Amino acid sequence: MARSLIPLIEELSPGPLTVLAQTISPNDQGQLKWDIFFPRQNVDSVDLKEVTTLDFRPVSDRREWNAPGRLIPDVTPDFRDLSIVPVEDYYKWSEYEMQKLNERADANSAAVNEIIGRSVPGKVAQLVEANYRRIEVDAFTAWSTGTTVAKNPQTGTTFTTSFGFDAGRLQTAGTAWDDPGLNAYDELIAWLEDGIDAVGPIRGVVGRLALLRAIQADAPDLIGGVSMTRANLLQRISDDLGFPFTFVIFEDTVDVFTDGGIATASTNVWPAGKIAAIPAGTTVGRTAFAPVVRAMDLARQFPGEGIDIRGMTAYYSEAQAGKEAKVEVQCNPFTIPNEQKLWVMDTLVT
Repeated sequence: MARSLIPLIEELSPGPLTVLAQTISPNDQGQLKWDIFFPRQNVDSVDLKEVTTLDFRPVSDRREWNAPGRLIPDVTPDFRDLSIVPVEDYYKWSEYEMQKLNERADANSAAVNEIIGRSVPGKVAQLVEANYRRIEVDAFTAWSTGTTVAKNPQTGTTFTTSFGFDAGRLQTAGTAWDDPGLNAYDELIAWLEDGIDAVGPIRGVVGRLALLRAIQADAPDLIGGVSMTRANLLQRISDDLGFPFTFVIFEDTVDVFTDGGIATASTNVWPAGKIAAIPAGTTVGRTAFAPVVRAMDLARQFPGEGIDIRGMTAYYSEAQAGKEAKVEVQCNPFTIPNEQKLWVMDTLVT
């Protein structure tokens, strides 16, 4: 029987592993964008009360002399109940892997310990990055569709839940913007002008490259009939709108598991055809991070390590009488768009 993994890595206890996990960049060295638009916000519970849109801007009236003025009533916003479920992944060393590991080290405990000591932190880093990619996918799904999707990792079954946002903030074009009968540039300008009324100042949009090409193709030509470059296009949009403007091309892909097994499919984080306004300041919502029970336990066990009870939490366990071992990483995040900052259009451009 293979030797148990746990005694070989006693020095890599959950406390130090969690500290290691919490040093890993939440944006994968700039490759992830969720924290730009949905910055982290600590919360105290996995059960949240989220305020729905409250856009109440009353205007008082003039009155006759000696008459009462306009009563400004209190308006109580509605609340939606949200509950965070964990984001968690793991790596498992099987009995066969342990057997081969011991053979490679010729049953030398020090050699095995050195190999495991190198591999466990690397696996923890990989697991942490995969968890952050889940936050990335969820954040931009919530922004672009107004829904959150949960997948059962054992069966691959998905459950889609709507945030219940006003349909006017998540629109669908009646005709694709790249249809010959429409001018994509004119559609963009009109949509952005409406968006300023809906969300306030806008600094740009997020969209896919195919959409940018359609807009560029329909943009007015430069003097002398010269076609616009993308730099010219951004300047023209800025000139027409009267403020600086940027187009964030979002072609990032990740490998999403397709079922309860290990098969994956390369998937675009931002869906085709969607365009979303970026409000001034870039913040579209927040990503709530709730405490993790195991992290709370570790913070008590290692009071001087500075463990973030709401951060990535690493731990390991063994099964089958020590024949197998797992390293797991958990966090409790949930991305919530601010409905008043949402202005999204499905342009149907693919």
